[in-house]
Amino acid sequence: MESGNTTDMGAILEIALKGVRRSAVFMGLGVNAARNPENCNYQLSGITQIQLVPDNVPEETVAHFKEEFQIWIVAGALREATEAFALFLDELHRACGIILALKNNTSLEDVAEKQSKYAREGLPNKFNILDQRFGVKSAFKEYLLLVNQARNCLTHRRGIVGPEDVKDQSQFTLKWRGLDIFAEEPDGNKIDLTEIPEGGVLLENGGQVKAQVVERSRSFEKGALLSLSPRDLAEVCWFLTEAAKEITRTTIEFAQANGATVEE
Repeated sequence: MESGNTTDMGAILEIALKGVRRSAVFMGLGVNAARNPENCNYQLSGITQIQLVPDNVPEETVAHFKEEFQIWIVAGALREATEAFALFLDELHRACGIILALKNNTSLEDVAEKQSKYAREGLPNKFNILDQRFGVKSAFKEYLLLVNQARNCLTHRRGIVGPEDVKDQSQFTLKWRGLDIFAEEPDGNKIDLTEIPEGGVLLENGGQVKAQVVERSRSFEKGALLSLSPRDLAEVCWFLTEAAKEITRTTIEFAQANGATVEE
């Protein structure tokens, strides 16, 4: 992704964006299927000899299957999104290391050695090392680590919030940046446009449609199920793409300050 002193930041950013897009699509398919009351066919095959669960189980059991399926889908999707983000950080670290080596006319062997160690670091240390070595940081680090913690809870604890999640707090609070869309009337009254009714919204005195970035949060007690709505999940995916773009911009600033030509 580097050629001479030219760095293709668009290609690096696409690693994160593609991972999040895949996660959003797969969650859409899975969560919508889990919530569809007509989708209750849980058998892989009609051959009774290889069915692990009997046909015609009670409705409550099918509902339980679907609840667990949704948790499984969300866990897998968030895992892919966060792992893609980690790979994206790996490539940012590699690019920054090469840029400094070319600027200082030093060997790339040290870059490769540091890169090998960096790739094995967890997400918190990846952020810390990027900042310490290159001054590349994310304004959304806290939110990103909370999303990663939610992913750990869903993946390793089937979504049941444990001591590892609450740590020294009374509960685990997941935070991210979401988007409010609303119509603001001349008198300052705001009308939520998240879900526009079929007949539309009548603004008798006129108004303006606006969007506002806001902090979202969901809190879960120890032992509770970490459950997010489809809108929550969509916003988390949107937030991950915006966070990836933000840290890419800071990396571009680092690259340009150190003499690299950047393809955006």
